[in-house]
This record gives sequence, structure tokens and C-alpha cells, in this order.
Amino acid sequence: MFRVRTAENVVILVALQWLNRGLAVVTKIVLVRLLFPEDFGTFALAVGLLGFVSTFGNFGLDYAIVQKGPSATERDYDVGMSLRLLIAIVLFAVTFVLANPWAQLFSTPIVSPTTQVLALIYLVTPWSFVPSTRLVADLKFRAISVPNLVAQIANSALSVGLAFAGFRVWSLVLSFVAAQILATLTYVVVQPYRFHLSLDRGTVQSLLGFGRHLVFAALLGFLITNIDNFAIGYFLGSIALGFYAVAYGIGYLPVALFSTPAGAALFPSLAKIEADRTRLRSAYSESLSYAAAAILPTGVGLAVIAPELVIVFFGPQWEPAILPLVVLGAYGACRGLLDFSSSLFSAAGTPKEIARLNLYVLLLSVVLLFPLTLGMGIVGTAIAMTIPVFVVFLISIYRSAAVVDARPSDLVRSIRGPILAAESMGVLVFFSKLGLSAIAPSALVIPFTDWAIRTETVVLLLLTPLGVLVYLVLLRIADRDVFEGLFRHGLVGLGRRRSP
Repeated sequence: MFRVRTAENVVILVALQWLNRGLAVVTKIVLVRLLFPEDFGTFALAVGLLGFVSTFGNFGLDYAIVQKGPSATERDYDVGMSLRLLIAIVLFAVTFVLANPWAQLFSTPIVSPTTQVLALIYLVTPWSFVPSTRLVADLKFRAISVPNLVAQIANSALSVGLAFAGFRVWSLVLSFVAAQILATLTYVVVQPYRFHLSLDRGTVQSLLGFGRHLVFAALLGFLITNIDNFAIGYFLGSIALGFYAVAYGIGYLPVALFSTPAGAALFPSLAKIEADRTRLRSAYSESLSYAAAAILPTGVGLAVIAPELVIVFFGPQWEPAILPLVVLGAYGACRGLLDFSSSLFSAAGTPKEIARLNLYVLLLSVVLLFPLTLGMGIVGTAIAMTIPVFVVFLISIYRSAAVVDARPSDLVRSIRGPILAAESMGVLVFFSKLGLSAIAPSALVIPFTDWAIRTETVVLLLLTPLGVLVYLVLLRIADRDVFEGLFRHGLVGLGRRRSP
């Protein structure tokens, strides 16, 4: 039953994330042809301040309640909600005040009003705390999918509509706020609740005691994710940041499509068996192999076909984003595997491990970031973010092995097949692309028409399905158990067969 429920939750969240990201990617393809790089750069700076302040808004309260399992009470939810509301008011005021000096720091005045409007979400999102936490604790991930889908659809439709109307960066800002409001309202409809203001001292201490490490981890995670934006915005300007932000959004897909939803679904399941180290070790090792089987080929594929992706979907004017995307494909693969370990550390009651690993990444990034950004531009920034994540991922293998009482080599062995299959697929696709580019003209004219197809489009249409097919064949050869298990659990998650 454990495997069935976990497989269902992973499939639901991954499918939802694919749908959401699919809408987001289509939306971005439209928006990059309607907006300018500086619009994306301005939005990234505004969201940067918002994200920094908001890391203090949750305090890991939802994780603390979920980790309690069946022992969580109504008082826990009431106290958690009360804390979120009080914290939200403080964060809104702080962000509103900091918006102007933040804009002056980057010499971009419009960052101030956009940040202040975005700060409204602080006052909105706390009202979804109780329903969203209850749904996660009860493993009702199908219900969670509804508010998230509503938010993405609203964001996509409104941002494109406002961009067409000439609202520029405000199309991104207003659609983001509206989407958060709709998501919160939908949560309340899906999971109604009665809230009673409560700040019981013992409960407050219990929740904050668990969450203090997660707050620090969240802060470090935010800095890791945004310090590159701050460096580019300060040294290179909002236009360069716009190119980098678009590349980063695509390079981050392995994390967004697989690691984040799979980890979110795995956390409550692992929390239920964390006392049984044998079951925990088996469940995590198996889950890690499946995560790697999905994350690694996505990152490698993005790196290999980055030039064609940018030219075909965004247009030649976005060529400065190509080389950063090549590097960030590797970043997404490494970051996806590193972040996946967070579900284990949280479930095992050792969230301080997350903070420690994030601190290592941050320190290494700071050392590399500024000299490489100044010397190599946004490509150097991408390199400076990728190297630390790869190094700390290796460290996370040792930390994870210690938590589940395993040898590091056991965890490495679980992902060896996906690594070999993804690398081999990347090499084959790369050389196939070189061969196609050498023999194909710059554009192929469709017979009996005046239409022509760019070579980049042909490369994408031919090599993307080829790469998927080759990877699956190589994965079956390299690790048949992972190959068969991936499909078996996928079918279980879809409800088409029973778990053995």
C-alpha cells in the first residue's frame, strides 16, 4: 500500500508539474516575442527581494505539522495559521519599505513599485496554509493539483493578455498576484476549514523548534537561487539579466518537472516510515534511482539542443541566452538530484542537513560568482552556479547514506545506470546534430510552397524523439531494474495495475 500511494502521489505531482510547466513554457514563448529582456530582468529583481523576505514567512510550519503525522492536532493548525498571518503582516511592511532602496541599488527605479505590488501576495497566501497542509498530510495530492492548475491557467491567460495590451513588465506582475489570489480561494473551496486565532506557547515552541533549521535552509536556498540574479543585475544590468533569467528558467526544468514534485510527494511517505531504517533505506534508494532516471536525461538533453531551442522558440534576438543554457542544463541535472535529498532529511527529522548543504553551495558560489561574472559575463555566472552544485551533490550522497545507514557506494550504484544512459544519449545526439548541420542547408523549402523550415527546427523535430528512444534503450541495457520499475510504478500511479 505504501508503494501504491507513493507512486500515485509522485505521478500526480509530476503530471501536474508537466502541465503547469507546459503552460508556463508556452506562455514564455509568447511573452518573449511581446516583451523585452529588460522586462524579464526587472521582474526577476522584484521577485528577488520578495523571495528573500518570504523565506522568513513559512518558518517550516507546514513541514513541522506534517512531520508530526497522526499526532498533529487542531491546535497545531490554528497556531500555525496564526503565526503565518502575523508574520505575513510584518513581511509586507518590510518589503514595502525596502522596495525603494532595492531599486536604487540596481539603478532600476521601476523595481520599486513592481515589488510593492507583488508584496500583496504576503497577505493572500497565509489563508491557504491550513487547507494545503492538511491535503499534504493526508496525501491528497489530486486535490492539491486543482488550485495549482487554476493559478497557472490564470497566470498564463492574464500575462499574455496584458502583454498584448502593452503593459510590459506589469503584465508579469499583475498576473502573478492574480494567480496567487485565485489559488488561495480555490484551496479554501477544495478543503474548507474553521480557523481560531491561537498562540498557545507550548505549540508555538514545538512548531518553531522544528522549523528553525528549515528557515535557515530556505534562506540559503533562496540565496543560492538568486545570488546569480543579483550579481548580474548589479554588474551587467537588467538586459543581461533578462537573457540569463530566460535561460535559467529553461535550465531549471529538471528540478521543476521532476525533483520538486517527486520530493514533495515522497516526504510525507518517508515520514511515515522514518523509524524503520531498513524500509527507509530501501524506499529512498529506489526513489533516488527513479528520480535520476528522469532528471539526468532532461538536463543533458537541454544542454545538447540549447541552440536549437532558443532559436526556434524564442527567436534569433535571444541568442545571448544559448551558451548560459548549455551550462545550466548541467546545473539543472545536478541541482535536481541535490534537492531530491531534502525530502529524506526532512522526513528523518534532520533538516539541519539541508541547511548545511545549502551553506556549502552558497559559499562556493560566492567564491566563483563575482570573478567569473565580471570576466565571462552571464556564461561565467552559469558556470559559477553549476560547479558548486555538482560538488555538493557528491557530498549529499555521503550525508544521505549516513541517514539511512547505507554505504555511499550503494546510493551511487542506484543511479549509475541513469548516468551512463544519459551521458551516452547526449554524446550520440550531439554528434548526430553535427552531422545534420553539416549536410543540411540553412533552410529547407517545402515543395510547391513558398514556405521554408529552418535547420534548427528540423534538428529539434528529428533528434528530440530520437534522443528519448535512444535513452530508454540504453537505460534498459544499463539498469533493467530501474527501467522496468520506472514504468511499473508509473502504471501504478496511473491506477492501471496493482503494485506487486
